[in-house]
Amino acid sequence: MKKYAPLTSYLQSQTADRITLSFKEITEILGAALPGSAVKHGVWWTNSPSSGRHNEAWLTAGWKTSNRNLKAQTIQFERIGISSQPKQQVRQAAPRSSFDPSMLTETDFAADCTVTLQLRWQRLGAVALVNHKLVFPEAPKQAGLYRLTVRLGNRTTVYVGEAVNLKRRFGNYRRPGNTQQTSLRLNALLIEAIGQGGAISVDIAYDNIGLSVGGKIVAADLADKAVRRMIEQAAIVAHGGVDVEMLNR
Repeated sequence: MKKYAPLTSYLQSQTADRITLSFKEITEILGAALPGSAVKHGVWWTNSPSSGRHNEAWLTAGWKTSNRNLKAQTIQFERIGISSQPKQQVRQAAPRSSFDPSMLTETDFAADCTVTLQLRWQRLGAVALVNHKLVFPEAPKQAGLYRLTVRLGNRTTVYVGEAVNLKRRFGNYRRPGNTQQTSLRLNALLIEAIGQGGAISVDIAYDNIGLSVGGKIVAADLADKAVRRMIEQAAIVAHGGVDVEMLNR
């Protein structure tokens, strides 16, 4: 691109293998201002070759960019094929240094991630104890989230979980297998709580879950375990502001 030809000429005239230029210096070399994307987004300085792009200004001259620092408004150029560290530094042990947040730069794919979640619990019913066996209220055979609230005296404990099949998960708690450690633990805890006069309520959420990513509303696919786990963890964190004990911890 003709606009960036002065930068090509400047790099071709250099004798050093590495140079660092400020954005202001590059503006003076070009005789024109850099676009806003060059100042705000590190990806503008990418070395990915593409015909007709501005980065041909340094790639065709045999240079590449490195050490982008948008905060300091500087960019380093180095000749293609040159090691990113001088040889004498490679042989030496890396010096100890403290973390400097001012040296952080944007990555080529620095997409922001804003997630908003709205979860509304629905009361399914209560857990009973019949002939020393737990009896759960009838649940749908669908993927979703569930919450067990145990009230015993002045103490309230909560367990939040996720399942690909809510009905089957409650069946596991009723008759846990020998290797199902979580189910065995909760089975014993629930039986003990009811035996001591406690009350256990069951809430579920399997539809009408509001989810938006980056400001765009998306379907909360509860068949996807990753989605269920994300919502489960959000629900656990949300209970952190309530005066209860989380059985998940």
